[in-house]
Amino acid sequence: MPLLGRYRFSFDTWKLLEIEEEFFEESEEIEDAEIESSEWEPIGGEPCDGISLLFVDGVRRTEHLIYVEDEEGRIYEGAFVSIGAGALLIRHGSVNRAQESFHNLSVRRYLLLRKEVDLEVRSLRFTLGEASLEFFVERTEKELSPFVNELMTKMESSVAGGAYRELKPDLMITDGTVHYSAKVKDLPFVGYVKKHKKLYVPSERAGIFRRLKVGERTPIVKVHSQPVMEGEGAKSFDKFTWYVRISEDEGISGIARLEVSAGIGLKRAKELANKTAYIIPKFASTEFSEKRAPHNLLPIKHLENLLRRRLGSQALIRRMLVKELST
Repeated sequence: MPLLGRYRFSFDTWKLLEIEEEFFEESEEIEDAEIESSEWEPIGGEPCDGISLLFVDGVRRTEHLIYVEDEEGRIYEGAFVSIGAGALLIRHGSVNRAQESFHNLSVRRYLLLRKEVDLEVRSLRFTLGEASLEFFVERTEKELSPFVNELMTKMESSVAGGAYRELKPDLMITDGTVHYSAKVKDLPFVGYVKKHKKLYVPSERAGIFRRLKVGERTPIVKVHSQPVMEGEGAKSFDKFTWYVRISEDEGISGIARLEVSAGIGLKRAKELANKTAYIIPKFASTEFSEKRAPHNLLPIKHLENLLRRRLGSQALIRRMLVKELST
């Protein structure tokens, strides 16, 4: 069995390549369903042609799972992972050249280990042809998948902050829920949540989903976020959230949820909600071009595709790890 520092290790070739993905599910409580209006009727979007939008997203990939064995024979699971994040700027109604639209693209690689395993090195560097790949060693007491998401969230926040200060977009859309780190850094994120794991609308108001037309939204609801994640972005805080119909798909399948930190104030939240109701449906995908249609917006799809290419060939990286570490 080959050695990794003073530890024996073996590659896990039986399991699927990916660590089981566990994304942050926040337990949010409805605080005020009438903060904007007591008359729960659809609200039309506000035309904002010519607006500049900044889309921010991240990707993650498991390169290889390993087992690490210490001198006493105790075995721990580890993983080589790669994460990436970036931003895509689109000026609605204008020609957007790819080389001018992608910003702050970032890739970082990690060897994740349990807290009990100490290699006593900061990183491991491998050579792949003329390229050099560096995996930073991170130890954690948490489950590996949520920890990867924390690392990715931190990278997304850094990318978004830098891109926002540089580009000053009219609207910034982040793929996924808004975390406390955005509030701390005073970044006007609009979180775009694709999956409906819980409805943040009182049951007696749920009939509004049937009445929504494409380009319309629900009134804003104030919720209190109690995140289950730990680390940066883990503190509870208030949010404003609303739903927008983005396609003609029946029921909730044609609706997306958006949210902002309540710290921006109700007036500003209403302005953003009205703009998103108008502009977001214009970027909804179709089944012809995207299997996650209509929720995976086309700009996010293109950003994810570019970031995955930036991660490099998974097959080559896996062979490199096996060859270099086995010898």
